[in-house]
Amino acid sequence: MARLKNRLHERFAWLIAEGMDRKAGYAKICPYVSDPATQGYRLYHRPEVKSRIGEIQCEVHCRSLMAIDEKRDQLRQMIEGTIPTKLTRKRDGTVEAVFDMLGALIADAKIAGEFDGPKPEEREQETGMTFEVYHRNHPNPPREWMQVGQIGV
Repeated sequence: MARLKNRLHERFAWLIAEGMDRKAGYAKICPYVSDPATQGYRLYHRPEVKSRIGEIQCEVHCRSLMAIDEKRDQLRQMIEGTIPTKLTRKRDGTVEAVFDMLGALIADAKIAGEFDGPKPEEREQETGMTFEVYHRNHPNPPREWMQVGQIGV
């Protein structure tokens, strides 16, 4: 489908396709409108605008460098050690290959949603202390403070 004839509708479709919500998208293109939520809702539900949003999102997804399954396949090969994770060209013309299998494994786990990162150590029970501090000339210090004896050293 070609661009929409109405420039406002086309810009709105691009904003929605980029991830902005209807109210914010309409408020951005028409800041003078008193009720952008209603206007954004109406514009979003127009058939030509909805189809244009779908086309724009499809274009964006198709332009990505690699699909997720291709990325996971390449990471699998890095984990197996068949392809290096990093190539470094040195000044003398040689190429150094680095095989970071653990890094590739962690990247694959992050893509799959299986890796949360290092977890903090859980402590059994923490000791807490509360101090009540009275200034030197307090009018009513606690009675226990007045009757404290000297501790033997």
